[in-house]
Amino acid sequence: MFWKSRASRLDAKTFIIDKKKKYSFTKIFNLSDNYFKEVESRSLILIQAQRDIDTIVSYLGSLRNDSIPLLVDTNLSLKSFSKILDKYNPDYFIFENDQKFKNYNFYKKIGKKYIFKIKKKNLIKLNDNLCMVMPTSGSMGDTKCVRISKDNINCVTKSIVKYLMMNNSRISISSLPLNYIYGLSVLNCSLESRSKFVINNSSWIERNFWIDVESNKVTDLSGVPFMFQALKRLNISKKILDNLKCVNQAGGRLEPNLTEFFVNFFQSKNINFYTMYGATEASPRISYVPPEKAKEKIGSVGIPIDIGKVYTDNRDKKSLGEIIYEGKNVCMGYAFTRNELALNDINKGILKTGDIGYIDNDGYLTITGRKKRFVKIYGVSVNLDKIESELKKISEDLAVIGKDDLILILLANSMKNHSDLKNELKNNINFPLRAIKIKNV
Repeated sequence: MFWKSRASRLDAKTFIIDKKKKYSFTKIFNLSDNYFKEVESRSLILIQAQRDIDTIVSYLGSLRNDSIPLLVDTNLSLKSFSKILDKYNPDYFIFENDQKFKNYNFYKKIGKKYIFKIKKKNLIKLNDNLCMVMPTSGSMGDTKCVRISKDNINCVTKSIVKYLMMNNSRISISSLPLNYIYGLSVLNCSLESRSKFVINNSSWIERNFWIDVESNKVTDLSGVPFMFQALKRLNISKKILDNLKCVNQAGGRLEPNLTEFFVNFFQSKNINFYTMYGATEASPRISYVPPEKAKEKIGSVGIPIDIGKVYTDNRDKKSLGEIIYEGKNVCMGYAFTRNELALNDINKGILKTGDIGYIDNDGYLTITGRKKRFVKIYGVSVNLDKIESELKKISEDLAVIGKDDLILILLANSMKNHSDLKNELKNNINFPLRAIKIKNV
């Protein structure tokens, strides 16, 4: 398992770079073990995740303790966070301050964060194969999570490292949230390849991000579509481009014209550009476009990773239909409360993605749409029906529509003051409000 220590000189190498501080793999592992040495194994540990050293140590401490991390967005409202507490009854949770919570006592402080322990011991035993629990959605108040096994996350991480051709000389950076499984997979790949990981909490459009990329000689960048839309307008320095080896995109559809722009741009600089496709339910990767095929296969999301296969539900398994993925990395199933965390694997390695697409004669997959009303907002999967249902508690005369990176709320009455709708959204969603527009029709 990539989170275990290795009897080799690689664990003495630098792993985490946090501003001017550097931590070796051994140092991080020791910190992780020390934080959780008195925590009972097979505990459910809820982590308020940030792009910081305490989150990384908490995540690894949970795994190395044979406990189960559940990472949630630090920007969740207290109402939404409390709902997850109520539904999952974690044995411990890690929070940014020491305020009081019903049914929990303060346990101890780790770094800048606080650990709380449940007052009354849980009687529901977690499944022996369960490794981590990840949220699926940015929808309002949604507690739906994915149950991921040790084999799921370990084999997919090895597969990603293999096709990205990662080794211990690579340097990645935290460009994505760690509660988002794509962002977490970047950290996991650094662990598996025993390469460096730079902590940065800025966005791609902020100067501090690119200062860190340049000063730390970052070789690998990972982003979702809206980040690449911003990147096209930026002037990347020659020093940054000289260090870059690999740029990869996932988290939704990047328009073919933008894909073509970046394929041409990065190939002209001898930098590999990967278009990738996945889902939280696939822990998270399904397919990728090899860089040497990038120009030829513009618009495609590629071939399946080496531990799985893709086909459609059409009779010939290739023509337009729902995309089905089969592989070792398909999650065990969903959870909405702690009760489901005791269940066995119900997916048996088969995932009906809900995406519509087809497979060409070379085995490359192209996505054309969705079966249900989901969109990707800054890489996060959002259920439009869920948002519409919640907002109709305020006004029946509305409809919610959307596309990737934009949700439009249409009001069919004369409601001019949108403050109630905005407050409801602000208190429940975990993506920026700027992705939502409200319009009277």
